Amino acid sequence: WLAESTPFPTTDDGFLKVNDTYQCIDYPGVFAAGDCCGMIDHPRPKAGVFAVRAGPPLRDNLVAFLTGKPLTSHQPQQEFLGLISTGDKYAVASRGFFAIEGAYLWRMKDNIDRKWMEGYTDLPSMDDDSSEAIYSVPSNVMAKGAEAMAAFSAAPMRCGGCGAKVGATTVSRVLDAVRERRIFRAQNGTSKSTPPPPIDHDDAAVVMLPKEGGGAMVQTIDFFRSFVSDPFIFGKIAAVHALSDCHAMGANAQTALALAVVPYAAVESITESTLLSMLSGASDALESDGCDLVGGHTCEGAELALGFSVNGYVKDPTKLFRKRGGKIGDKIVLTKPIGTGALFAADMRVKCKGPHVESALESMCQSNGPTSRVALEFHEGVHACTDVTGFGLAGHLLEMLVSNDDDTNLDTIGAIIDLDKIPYLEGGLESSTSGIYSSLHTENYRSRRAIRNHVVAAAASPIKYPLIFDPQTAGGLLFFVSPDTCEAFVKKLQEREPCRESCAAVIGEIVEYSEKNSMNSHGIKSQEGVCTIGSGGKSSGQRVTIRY
Repeated sequence: WLAESTPFPTTDDGFLKVNDTYQCIDYPGVFAAGDCCGMIDHPRPKAGVFAVRAGPPLRDNLVAFLTGKPLTSHQPQQEFLGLISTGDKYAVASRGFFAIEGAYLWRMKDNIDRKWMEGYTDLPSMDDDSSEAIYSVPSNVMAKGAEAMAAFSAAPMRCGGCGAKVGATTVSRVLDAVRERRIFRAQNGTSKSTPPPPIDHDDAAVVMLPKEGGGAMVQTIDFFRSFVSDPFIFGKIAAVHALSDCHAMGANAQTALALAVVPYAAVESITESTLLSMLSGASDALESDGCDLVGGHTCEGAELALGFSVNGYVKDPTKLFRKRGGKIGDKIVLTKPIGTGALFAADMRVKCKGPHVESALESMCQSNGPTSRVALEFHEGVHACTDVTGFGLAGHLLEMLVSNDDDTNLDTIGAIIDLDKIPYLEGGLESSTSGIYSSLHTENYRSRRAIRNHVVAAAASPIKYPLIFDPQTAGGLLFFVSPDTCEAFVKKLQEREPCRESCAAVIGEIVEYSEKNSMNSHGIKSQEGVCTIGSGGKSSGQRVTIRY
């Protein structure tokens, strides 16, 4: 197939022609090793030993090519030990013109094979303090002083995606401080602006358009660094994630501006290829949702990163979904499985299985657009919505619950969540079992103060319970839905393609919240407030109960 499907020259028996640097003949920059190629300068039979021994020189020549240095020739050994199992715990060994056979040779081969495979399965822990090469402090971190180095040392494996967000508590305090500063400047005449209105904690900003045109513009922005090696897939996920705020509000995303950071490269063509792949993936995701990529800005940096400023539109602003609006008795519906933060934290440590990563990427590439459009069909019964992203399921649920507190016409609400009804990524569960979580998990875990039965739930469900605090990238939508509407709504979500049935699930219900049911399991009122984006720094109280 190489001769038929590729432009590369091949040998008479169909293998890629390479020279003694493992570079394809007539195609600089294309390298091959192992059974797929034939070395013209030093022909050898097909055997695994040659592929293994080709590894180091192949690596060195790939690096040399990328950095513009001379390639190094490699001459493979001429003779090798061949061990062939006959299938009945018996083996034949050969080297050159000599051959022997016996059951003891099979045992030797079995031992060699098992040791080889163990090298790829029982990997050393990347949490080991002795792994200095793994945790060497980057020069840009060292340049920022002792505080930056201390923060890096505390969590040297910083997560990408939405796991790289600043925590909710910090952001909430900063937003409040900035607003207070604006008020002060307006009152003392330093600023010509009027005092700002209260902070609206919805997923996107809503700007009312002039009466002549009507409707409202919905604006949002997202940006994070990559957590996968494929720039095309990363671009697609980044776009899906950025669009999600518009989807959570039921708006139509119309245009997007990109901010792309591409890693430094010695060769311009590498920068071009990376940027092309990343923006192609993003463009595909935006296009499928009817959103045009109309411009942006690019720059070089230490890590691959991408973000979007998305502008949406809604003809009737009264039909926008908000975080507030939940009613007592509503069902809580989640549309995607959780666990991406823990899963990719494990993947960074080479502790996550390939199929689990593939499953997570498939979920993250699924746009929330179709879900949002289904929700609009049930608008009267869908009372509130948000997307589940960096602050985790618990954090975003809490935002929705406390959002009602600012409106005296709305119910003061709490929630009961059923851990066994929540959809989880299998890789997330395995990561939690191993005690591996995102670097943002500790910050998100502060939301436990809003859980009435936190201590009991954590002990009863030590694997699933921590994942409700797991930061999600391109996560699903979280709805508060009327019980009269919920069954039909979930059924419609489960029927739509290409989502699997497990994507939409009823995970709990809304209940009345009062000081009385804010008591913990010992009948003692909690003295700890929970500061989230949605609570604006106010005490949220213990308004969530966990079923396990």
